[in-house]
Amino acid sequence: MKTMLLKIKGFYQRTTLREKFLMLSFILVALFLWTGDWLGRLSEWNDLRQSANSTLTNQAQILARGPEFSQGLNRALERVDPSKTYDGAQLPERTEILLANSGLSGQADFAAVRTREGEIFNDHNLRVSLKKISIAQLERFNALLKEDNPYINIESVRIAANPRNPEELDVRFEINSFELKDLNF
Repeated sequence: MKTMLLKIKGFYQRTTLREKFLMLSFILVALFLWTGDWLGRLSEWNDLRQSANSTLTNQAQILARGPEFSQGLNRALERVDPSKTYDGAQLPERTEILLANSGLSGQADFAAVRTREGEIFNDHNLRVSLKKISIAQLERFNALLKEDNPYINIESVRIAANPRNPEELDVRFEINSFELKDLNF
């Protein structure tokens, strides 16, 4: 180690003033870049630490409110009759019945049911497109859908006038239903 320092000292003493200045500049630039990188990583670590701390605080608050959430869930489940909920196969069937009751039988195009699994219930979405219907038919179908609330809900509706006959409408419904899972948890 001592010989290495002597070699470095000897090399430094043999260099010219210009070379000493260039070496010092190189060392300072390298030190500056290294310090900037180190400070950037330190800042990133601090941001991640603060984010994790915030997330843990929020999770602790949510966990502290667990009994309140359980009571709210139990109250909501008391208002829902599990026999009236619709699974992924029953939703299109029930929608077809509602369409028939509103005079729209055979005019609907159904997309495949999309299901999202949950811990307490499964969420089912169905896209229904109706072409060339009257406003009265739309109102009847909407009223029938509202009768099945909260078991069937309208998630979104897009209404457009039919380009060939402005008195007729082209309507696309996003219909949502839920299916309660086994409540013995």
